[in-house]
Amino acid sequence: MDHVQLILGFVVILLMLGLGAAITMQDFKRAARLWRAPATAVVCQFGVMPLVAFCLALLLGVTKQQGLSMLVVGCSPGGSTSNLFTYYSRGDLPLSIIATTCSTLLSLVLMPLALLAYSAPFTDESIQIPYASMALPLGMVIVPVALGMAIKHYSSTVASYVEKTASILGMLFILAALIGGIATNLEVFTGSWKLWVGAFVLMPVGSGFGYLISLCARLPPRACRTVCLETGLQNSTLALAILAFSFQDPDHFKAVSVFPLMYSLALLIDGSIITLVFNCLSCKEDLVKSESTTGNDAKDEKDLEKLDSASQASQESTDRGVVSAGHHSKASQEDLVSVVI
Repeated sequence: MDHVQLILGFVVILLMLGLGAAITMQDFKRAARLWRAPATAVVCQFGVMPLVAFCLALLLGVTKQQGLSMLVVGCSPGGSTSNLFTYYSRGDLPLSIIATTCSTLLSLVLMPLALLAYSAPFTDESIQIPYASMALPLGMVIVPVALGMAIKHYSSTVASYVEKTASILGMLFILAALIGGIATNLEVFTGSWKLWVGAFVLMPVGSGFGYLISLCARLPPRACRTVCLETGLQNSTLALAILAFSFQDPDHFKAVSVFPLMYSLALLIDGSIITLVFNCLSCKEDLVKSESTTGNDAKDEKDLEKLDSASQASQESTDRGVVSAGHHSKASQEDLVSVVI
């Protein structure tokens, strides 16, 4: 095991530890009750993204190694970055966390199946997917997630500290890997325009399909935004770790590691744009709700005013009736006195 595998393995463990420290068993019970939204997110994750990555690789006409790296990213589970973007897009953060956790745990089975289904055009005698080598990086997600959940169960304060620390350190390692990868493979990054197109297109296309499927599933707006981001934002760090453990030859790993690094940069830009759009839409939704509430309040005030006016008119009518009755009574008394006299 070389230093690249050690570093990527450590980063994956760190990120998964932070993810586990953000959830509890109650969140899984909530997901079981409200199953439609998490199920939609998982279906989009492993149904839409592998197909989008597969089609992009074929349309762009990339090499087998590049196509395979695109497919590995497309078949990866959701990344913890989606939780951050969901928060700033005013989405359903608990749904985002549980969807990321579910897709990560299910990737042990669904990711190899997706790769088996779509990898044929990108493999040959010299390029094969060593499925046995995928077991270790995929298995690294279980223990840290379980450990993070245990920490959350016994101490929410410590879990909050672990979550924030792990997320920050993980993001710093990803940034360092991105800068280092570009610096050491500058000629590859500047010459692979097809990979750049794929890196910047993969997330928006996948996210768009995720949003449409969420609308068809009749999810609320916040859940639709969340599933959209969960679908498009892949765990590129896990993809890199899988490629590092699967292709230990330096030349092969250099060829297949370019796209995940490009995608890591592209998702920050694409995710920021999508988050900004969702934030604006959320503000408009709040404004419409506010105007609707104001309109209902104004209507209620008018109804109250009408009711008060009707009540006042009724009271005045009653008072006039009483006065009139008094006048009639007085006149009757005068007539009676006159007759007696």
